[in-house]
Amino acid sequence: MTTQNAFGSTATSRQQWHHGPSWLWLLSFIACAVADWLIGRWTILPIYVAAFYLGMVVIDLFTYPMLEHWRAWVRRHGLRGWYLVEVGLMWLGTSAVLIAFAPAWLNWTWAGPLWLQVLGGIGVAISVLIGVWAAGQMGWKRLLFVPALFPPGEMAQRYDVPQRLVVAGPYRYVRNPLYLTDMTLIGSAALLTQNWFLVATLLIYIAQVGMQVRLEERELRQRFGAQYEQYLKAVPRFIPRLTPVDPEAIYGVEENA
Repeated sequence: MTTQNAFGSTATSRQQWHHGPSWLWLLSFIACAVADWLIGRWTILPIYVAAFYLGMVVIDLFTYPMLEHWRAWVRRHGLRGWYLVEVGLMWLGTSAVLIAFAPAWLNWTWAGPLWLQVLGGIGVAISVLIGVWAAGQMGWKRLLFVPALFPPGEMAQRYDVPQRLVVAGPYRYVRNPLYLTDMTLIGSAALLTQNWFLVATLLIYIAQVGMQVRLEERELRQRFGAQYEQYLKAVPRFIPRLTPVDPEAIYGVEENA
């Protein structure tokens, strides 16, 4: 669900809920489960998980390492142009390749105990629900690297791209709730479907996230300054804190201090 860092829009710390991406995320997994129940075997869910997250890896590799290039590109083509290239070419292109080879890799399975599948099913459900919670704090214009591509200024104002840290919902406990739930979701889906290709997908995704978060943190430091430094100190990267951080402790810091 990837960009999963703390971008936001409100002028106060009041939480806002953005229904679109969050409910679509939930419904997509319900649809996969129903489809596989009708088919009688795990088919749609492993394809969906592999295509979604390997597509994200491709997008990540072509976005932050070439951020200035894409910023110049979106000045000419706008927000819809970015979504077209990202979703239409990178994501769907990756999905098409995986679907074409699916008859082979869908059979890369093992016969594990039932309790592991039950554990995987519970993990998928919890990961999806936390992802819904996190995405509900974000909205379309906070996802998929858009705030980084439209930094503060005329372009961000023209396309109404939010430029404020989100310190709400799960972002009060951990800086990267979506990256964290992405990893648990892929791993849980591997246990549920007993598919080795999803295990490989998880390893690839972890390697990519390890590089990605450092690039994102560097860019966020440049954009939000002291506020983001305070957020880094107060909220862990991946291991959630036990108590939520007070948003005012973050928003009260001068951005350019």
